[in-house]
Amino acid sequence: MPDQVPRPESWPELLSVSELVGELCGLLEGTYPKVWVQGEISNFTEHKASGHWYFTLKDDEAQIRAVMFRGSNLRCHFTPQNGMAVVACARVSVFERRGEMQLQVLRLEKAGLGTTAQRKRELIEQLRKRGYFAAERKRPLPPYSRRVALVTSVYGAAVRDMLELFSQRWPLTELIVRHSTVQGDGAAQELAEALTELNQLHRSGHLPLDVIILARGGGSSEDLSAFDTLEVAEAIYQSQVPIVSAVGHEIDVTIADLVADERAETPSAAVMRVVPHRSEKLRELEDLAQRLHQAIIDRMKSCTQELKRLARHPGWRQPRRALRQLEQRLDELSDRLPAAIRRQWQQARQHCDHLAARLEALSPWRVLQRGYSLTVTAEGQILRHARQLQPGQTVRTWLAQGAFTSTVTDVRADAAPLSLAENGETSPVQKGESDPASPAAPTSARPPSPESSVTVPAVQTQEEP
Repeated sequence: MPDQVPRPESWPELLSVSELVGELCGLLEGTYPKVWVQGEISNFTEHKASGHWYFTLKDDEAQIRAVMFRGSNLRCHFTPQNGMAVVACARVSVFERRGEMQLQVLRLEKAGLGTTAQRKRELIEQLRKRGYFAAERKRPLPPYSRRVALVTSVYGAAVRDMLELFSQRWPLTELIVRHSTVQGDGAAQELAEALTELNQLHRSGHLPLDVIILARGGGSSEDLSAFDTLEVAEAIYQSQVPIVSAVGHEIDVTIADLVADERAETPSAAVMRVVPHRSEKLRELEDLAQRLHQAIIDRMKSCTQELKRLARHPGWRQPRRALRQLEQRLDELSDRLPAAIRRQWQQARQHCDHLAARLEALSPWRVLQRGYSLTVTAEGQILRHARQLQPGQTVRTWLAQGAFTSTVTDVRADAAPLSLAENGETSPVQKGESDPASPAAPTSARPPSPESSVTVPAVQTQEEP
């Protein structure tokens, strides 16, 4: 075994070979749980002890190993030969011991079915665009089905298994068996006619149905081809009765399965979906009966205790005395009620007066009455600093009584508040005082006409109190 090389700090986290192969195996199996592969068989071998088939699927450019276990190849209707063209339904996996990718084949069909599979895929895509597979159109099954119709062949083993299972699980259900050919020429048309006929009887009221089960036992893809037709899909889609499709085995997925309200893996599984087991319901009824019995006992105990408590209450022993006490209490509360109402009214009145006084103190007009003024630009912007002004700009000033318009002739942004004195001179406008020589301010709050405008040498800037 080679010596381990010291791991530099710059190396990423290392994986062992088994860890890498394990992750690849999980990735492949999760990404490709089931694929259909077409190719040519070569190197075919049948293991005598286990019965497994080992072969290679190849085409002109690539090849891949494949294994078909005995449980799967027993359902195959032919023995593969080297050079045979086939279509395989398989899972992609990794043979971890050799680290090789391989196919675990579940079903094997001759390549003659390749065209059929292509037509099926095209029909599936067509029906998907029409909304036939939409989940919102699928209806739930009723919890208890009183009448169920079975559309299947009366000569197959599936119908016998279903009838026996219905009898064991829920014998109260009435069963209607509608025979139809399930494979071969004309099978698709017979199946569609059977579904249409049952729906007509249901709509007319002659045969109300809760569920229809469309059933067939296992078989090859060719045997199940009648359930991959447009006729059957249309009949299922137009049905007013919920339909359960139970066709073939678990790995078989037909177009009927996709359109039906619910799909069951096998006909027996469909019966289990449609009706419950009577033993389970009997156990549920027994449990409910026990719970009901216990609830009645608990309720009776509670009522008995309450009755005893009430019997010990003085009001029950001397009801007239208890009634007189309640009357006295009512008179007392009636006397106290007017005083309580007046007291609450006075408190509310005082609170309102207090709030009104606070609101009045915060009023901007009260601030103007203390000698301050409010000046805005022609655009309505409130002036807070001289830097907002330019010489020649027109401003509007409001006082406690009236307003006037001024033209700015000088701006001093660094002057102290309430003092714009220069060389011992005082500004004509300070703290809201007008120039005595200027006209009286109009009493209206609206801007005066241009003839009444007043021009002053400077604008008094005042901070808000």
